[in-house]
Amino acid sequence: MIFLTDAELHELLKAKEYTLAVLKEDKVVFHSQERGLKPLYRLYREQPETLKGGVVADKVTGRAAAMLAVVGGVKEVYSDLISEKALQVLEDGGVKARYGGKTAYIVNRTKTGMCPMETLVLDAASPEEGVKRLNEFFDSQA
Repeated sequence: MIFLTDAELHELLKAKEYTLAVLKEDKVVFHSQERGLKPLYRLYREQPETLKGGVVADKVTGRAAAMLAVVGGVKEVYSDLISEKALQVLEDGGVKARYGGKTAYIVNRTKTGMCPMETLVLDAASPEEGVKRLNEFFDSQA
């Protein structure tokens, strides 16, 4: 089995304009061009088997995405940009993390503060608690 390098995963995201891709045995089994946490969350809720044991390539990974990766059974995450808190969640959860850049936190789209999803799970005691909060949030949006 050949494993893609960080540069190859970055190029996959960039060349295809993907915001998220899930790979198994170096084959893309899911991809999205949608911004934010929603595509990863939907995948977790609707096709959890796709995440389990997979490699997630993500443009931006905050704490909420990291919690979904841990609870979803992902084995590895590559991110162009990862927050320090996301990195800690992945390491604590036994998920290998590779990244292009690291930041204290993910900013919101208007660049006026922290990403609302990162804020939502900021003080969650565990990935499972964080995912429960995400479920409640997205269920209230439906």
